[in-house]
Amino acid sequence: MAKSSTLNKSLRSFIAPKYWPTWFFLGIAYCLAFLPWKTQLTLGKYLGRLLLQLAPRRRKICDVNLKICYPEMSSSERSKLTKRHFESTGQGLFETMTSWFRNSDYIAKRTTFIGNDVIEEALSQGKGCLLVGAHFSPIDLCGVQLARHIDVCPIYKLQSNKVINWVMERQRQNAYKKTIERSNTREIIKSLKDNKVVWFAADQDYGRKNSVYAPFFKKQCATISHIGRITQISKAPVVLFDYSRTESGYKLVLTHVKDFPTDDDVANATHLNVQFEKIIEPKKEQYFWTHRRFKNQPNPEDPSPY
Repeated sequence: MAKSSTLNKSLRSFIAPKYWPTWFFLGIAYCLAFLPWKTQLTLGKYLGRLLLQLAPRRRKICDVNLKICYPEMSSSERSKLTKRHFESTGQGLFETMTSWFRNSDYIAKRTTFIGNDVIEEALSQGKGCLLVGAHFSPIDLCGVQLARHIDVCPIYKLQSNKVINWVMERQRQNAYKKTIERSNTREIIKSLKDNKVVWFAADQDYGRKNSVYAPFFKKQCATISHIGRITQISKAPVVLFDYSRTESGYKLVLTHVKDFPTDDDVANATHLNVQFEKIIEPKKEQYFWTHRRFKNQPNPEDPSPY
């Protein structure tokens, strides 16, 4: 199914019977979003355990990634981390429901934000600010909470399911003043020139065409090269966005990325991967280990490890 924006579509475009199953599950998601926070996390943990059993392909991807990134980890340790990861993923699904269907005030009291001075300093240069980060399970909820503190333009990826796209794009219109589709590089640069904060989760494999090979947990992997190039063109400072689920709520932290960019794409990619490794380590279970991070090998003839 082709991926395309639904912003120009009305609800009437998605009332045909073929869309009813998706609407049914979204209706359930809407109801679940209004459960108490701790109840959501408990149910999310059980949902994650169910997904662990029902999604063998994703379970294998997670196991392969952990073997590559933590070769010293025993099989027993990997199994425990995999279970915790799927539990966190289940919780993340509930957090996404909450971010889509519930007022952001609900979670605000549970959220700690550190780094307003970092953004103010970055924007004082008048070049905008490129916020970079990694994919963790509470990404949707923490992104919405970040938007309560700073005017941020997230870069997003369109989904294949048109109904999900329709709901997702409208939710993001409500949460953010502006969003940018991932392929729209021109709009990214324009927003930076307008002194906006642009948020890019840049830790995934976006294909050979858009990448260079740099170490990630000591293993060469395709790493997006656009970040260094965009900052070279725009002269925008780069800030690292770290976020996490804690026992009492959520923590959002912004820090400067120093000595970036250089004229070397590989050095830039390596520098960012080091930053991502640092924020992954304290909360390994919350990272997106089910993404095929190493699917494109440096040698095109080498098979995918998955």
